[in-house]
Amino acid sequence: RPCPREQRTLVVLSIGTGSYTILLPGDISEAVENRLVKTGLAPAAILLVPHHGSKTSSSAAFLDAAAPRVALVQAGYRNRFGHPAPAVVARYEQHGITLLRSDRCGAWQWSSDAAGQTRCERDATRRYWHHTFAAP
Repeated sequence: RPCPREQRTLVVLSIGTGSYTILLPGDISEAVENRLVKTGLAPAAILLVPHHGSKTSSSAAFLDAAAPRVALVQAGYRNRFGHPAPAVVARYEQHGITLLRSDRCGAWQWSSDAAGQTRCERDATRRYWHHTFAAP
């Protein structure tokens, strides 16, 4: 029998490389985000967008506390839930956070070197029929 929501154990993972911190909050809601903010959430350079960008996540207070430069939404192409929600996308834009979406980017790569570069696989390895060729 499933536990009520209030009794579930939630795991939020923060990974630090020395130069960067990555925050992996999983499927948390705004209520859990608020608890994290109250307990002193440390800023992170990269954020995995909570709950796939559902309308019940990514509150303004959470984004202020996490203060990521880049956020990644894991959502399937044309997913039935419409993730990420337009209001959530707007919040990230209002906070000046670069939002990368797996439904548009495909696989995403990040390098922890000094440049901290990101790469969308769909852009980097386009199929030959997606390239534009100059006329001879």
